[in-house]
Amino acid sequence: MIDPTSIALNIAKQLVLGLERHERTPERLREVASQATGMLNSSMGHASAEEIARQLESEFEVWVPQAIVVSDPGDHEPWLDVRRGDIEFAHWKRYSTLLGKAWKPGAVEALDESTDQILQLMEDPQRVGEWKTYGLVYGQVQSGKTASYTGVICKAVDAGYQVVIVLTSQHESLRHQTQARLDKEFLGFNSKFSRNPSADSSVIIGVGALGLRAPDAFCMPVTTRDSDFTSAQFQGTPINIHEVRILVVAKKNKRILDNLRDWLSNFATSGADGSRVIRNAPLLLIDDEADYGSVDTKRAANGTSHSDPDHDPTAINKAIRGLLELFEKRVYLAYTATPFANIFIPNSTDHPEHGVDLFPRSFMVALEPPSNYCGPEVVFGLEDPSAAEIREPLPIIREVDDHERWLPDTHRKGARPRGPLPASLVDALDAFVLATAVRKVRESQFDVAGGHNTMLIHVTRFTDVQREVARQIEAHLATMASSWGDYGQTGHDLRERLTRLWATDFADTYTTLANRDDVSTTVGPAVSWQEISSVIPQVLDEAAGNVKQINGSAADVLDYQSSTPVTVVAVGGDKLSRGLTLEGLTVSYYLRASKTYDTLLQMGRWFGYRPGYLDVTRLYTTTELVNYYVHITRANRELMDLTSAVAKAGQTPEHVGMRVLNGVGNLQVTAAAKMRSSAIMSVSFSGTRAETLVMRTDDKALKQNHARLEKLIEEMIPCSEIPKEQLNGAGRGFFRQNVPADVVLNFLDGFDVSPRVLTANPENLAKYIRAQLARGELVRWTVGVTGGSSASHFSAHGTNVPLVRRKPIMHPRVRDSEFEVGVLVSPAHEALGLPPGRVRRAFDRTADEFRQSGRGRAPARASGESLRMMRDPAEGLLLIYPIDPAVFANEDATADLPAVGYAVVFPHSDRAEKVEYRVNQVFLDGLRKAVDDVDEEEA
Repeated sequence: MIDPTSIALNIAKQLVLGLERHERTPERLREVASQATGMLNSSMGHASAEEIARQLESEFEVWVPQAIVVSDPGDHEPWLDVRRGDIEFAHWKRYSTLLGKAWKPGAVEALDESTDQILQLMEDPQRVGEWKTYGLVYGQVQSGKTASYTGVICKAVDAGYQVVIVLTSQHESLRHQTQARLDKEFLGFNSKFSRNPSADSSVIIGVGALGLRAPDAFCMPVTTRDSDFTSAQFQGTPINIHEVRILVVAKKNKRILDNLRDWLSNFATSGADGSRVIRNAPLLLIDDEADYGSVDTKRAANGTSHSDPDHDPTAINKAIRGLLELFEKRVYLAYTATPFANIFIPNSTDHPEHGVDLFPRSFMVALEPPSNYCGPEVVFGLEDPSAAEIREPLPIIREVDDHERWLPDTHRKGARPRGPLPASLVDALDAFVLATAVRKVRESQFDVAGGHNTMLIHVTRFTDVQREVARQIEAHLATMASSWGDYGQTGHDLRERLTRLWATDFADTYTTLANRDDVSTTVGPAVSWQEISSVIPQVLDEAAGNVKQINGSAADVLDYQSSTPVTVVAVGGDKLSRGLTLEGLTVSYYLRASKTYDTLLQMGRWFGYRPGYLDVTRLYTTTELVNYYVHITRANRELMDLTSAVAKAGQTPEHVGMRVLNGVGNLQVTAAAKMRSSAIMSVSFSGTRAETLVMRTDDKALKQNHARLEKLIEEMIPCSEIPKEQLNGAGRGFFRQNVPADVVLNFLDGFDVSPRVLTANPENLAKYIRAQLARGELVRWTVGVTGGSSASHFSAHGTNVPLVRRKPIMHPRVRDSEFEVGVLVSPAHEALGLPPGRVRRAFDRTADEFRQSGRGRAPARASGESLRMMRDPAEGLLLIYPIDPAVFANEDATADLPAVGYAVVFPHSDRAEKVEYRVNQVFLDGLRKAVDDVDEEEA
């Protein structure tokens, strides 16, 4: 039977896809809906334009910014537009069709565009002669990098690439998972049972089961789900890589990669110089998690370089370069979420034996995540440049500080947990039970938030300790399962404990997130305690029977291939850190154990997409780990912004690393941690905003900074008021303009800041201001002591300003007399003091940037960067935020005074002076430990 609504909706989707992203406004979608329903033949029946418009808004609510590309054309020959009409793209058509069953149209469209960009930056596989391409693609953790390289593989094979090698981490479980995904999304058959689907149709899966025409170019898997590469596999099976395309999914293991190179050498021919090279079989080598294991971390000997004949690279780096050097035509394509190490690979290395190093000299592509991605910037409430209001942290982080007796941070191999599980881990397990129950109810009653349910527990890197922890957790869950229906005291206590957690945590968190415009679409329907309590026995039975150890020696694997949702508690360490996808991950429990250097990256398993169940996700971890992760997240954002600036300037990949070394704040410090470089930094503040996102809350700092603010107001009073039309929506507060620079310098002098405040340290700021004063800049200042929504006030010298409220990133109970926020500056405040005409020009500039980047919505305000471009280099902006003590509640402080935060906004200057400063060594050492990588297996 013909469904007119479905027909009209399909027509409307195609019409919308023909529009530019910035044109897809609700008004335009309604016009398209009317147009589509008007195109229906009368015999087809009637479709409601209102219903079509509603569905279009739902379908296109997800938007993806355009990828940022930095490239070095070199001898690259553009080719894709010329050959596009001759390429069938059968693999891509199957893959995009499969994605369309689960993804929004805009997301598939964006993937199509970004993979086209990457393919265009690679060489034409039909190009004659020798060529080599080295590229890097990076994006947020768990944001879709695997989908990106799967799309690139599909299109590359369609275009004629003959050999595809995908390198995963050093663990078989990740290699298995990657092979299984490529089986489903690229090959279309299960490699575990057959390498030739035409011989056995029962192995057909995924893209192969869509009923679409199979690609003419058959690709044979050399590896399978259960087997990494072994040359013995092909001793009795003739295969010629010049006659059939091949796919290899291999671990980063020296022996395996050397064996693969030896096998591939059988297809090489000798050149005039005696070297053996594989000709006319273009290679695409995808290096997943490329910052792990692949980088040559050995230092060159004094007075030499990495090109010196005596330099011996690290084993994996050498093996990868050996594979690449074997091919006449090759592409090395690195994928990672943290590209700092890759950016600082020496770009001029050309070793006489091992060839060029893996620096992405050809191109870098930065992938911004879709609008429905729940990443660290959302979780920690970091600044959203497009938001009209301050984005607060999500209320889903729970502090862990009670684990030391149970499993000390200093524990070693052979340690055993002491005593019962800590209360925080019991709470986390309870939260997982409730979260899983909520999802089951939502799936059965509303058909949302269904699928697998996973809890991740990482408390140690040692496999023998993991085994004991898993046993203890299994026993705990088994006791819960047997006690739920017990009407004695044990059962009563368990039911009361879960009921209390539901009432005091889950119900409140649901209400908070459901009423937030920025995340409400990822929150599912409300459910009651009565509804979820009925499925808790099932959840407890499933969880107790499915506690798995995921490490290098355990036999357990995370198998999500079943169509029936599974409930899993995964206990592990390094094996869970890189690339391994934990489907339906709701609750994570992390401890910062000794030598767990990649914990930050492992923590990234938690971020991603949580459709219909964001409200039941929880992150249990330590304050220290959150501090470092917030830092690395801010550094990642700065790197994305810097890459965009390099792209706009038409510069090449090598300029990204150079700009980091001459850059600002978090980026530079993170680079120092990765590079082991000096803690002496240099920075230019031109066009930047330096702010105290970490504020001290001890008595000494509160009193000292309060006195600085009182003195500032006293010195501001004689200065001129800001005209009303230049307040630009700043709201309540005490505002003055034409404030002398000496007044600002007096305020900064002696201000007490946290050692974790890097570039915004008052000494650094004062040094830069004085340098610019000598150049006739920053001679006058606009200063605002901003007011907030608190009932309490700051009063001094006749002024009365309501205190500001900012939610902390972590639990309100402050550790180490510090209070950290995701965002300090209110969006409207950077426009303070600017004439309306300049604000309008800044907004227009921001709107142009939004359109060029493919954002699916108009900006709510002018960006800070655009406003700084409009501010006179002679004028600086100082913003003061007195924070209500009720929100940080330092139990050790006796002074009932606000914490004072500040932001110093510097206009763009062509005459900016660089300022040298020293990073706090303790913080740098800690960060170095946090972002470092280890290549060894778990002990």
